[in-house]
Amino acid sequence: MPKTKIKLNNNKLSNFTQELENLQNTMIENNHLEHVYGDGKTLVNNDIFRIENEFADQLYMRKMYMPKECVVVSAMHHTEHFWFLLKGRILVTTDGEQIEHIAPCYEKSIKGAKRLILSLEDSLFINVHKNPTNTKEMAEVEESLYSITIEEYNKKEKLWQE
Repeated sequence: MPKTKIKLNNNKLSNFTQELENLQNTMIENNHLEHVYGDGKTLVNNDIFRIENEFADQLYMRKMYMPKECVVVSAMHHTEHFWFLLKGRILVTTDGEQIEHIAPCYEKSIKGAKRLILSLEDSLFINVHKNPTNTKEMAEVEESLYSITIEEYNKKEKLWQE
């Protein structure tokens, strides 16, 4: 399976990632329109993009249903993890590189990746993350694993490095 990597330019994220954030901001500004979701503060979880959460010893699993012909700008993850496509077909663009994934398949997600995902068919994703504190408080889980904006991502990473 092809590997995707974030390209760094003078310790800054790529232009693609910045442009993807610009697209995300435009979508957020227009979230009053039909079929546009997201507030820039929390992960989308609604009747269209349904999320289910499961826990096991030191593991957190996030299951997301994505209908055909939908577009998602992903959050940025603070850890490497694996994701699985159990159903469907998607086109994932990371740092300008597009890869089509056909279920069943899996991929290793690298820390800091921000992606554009287009569902070519009704799809079912699963992300599996470590959860060393065994918390089941979703606000705590999401705070430690995800950032929606580049600014939020950089602030958290800087704090965690101090």
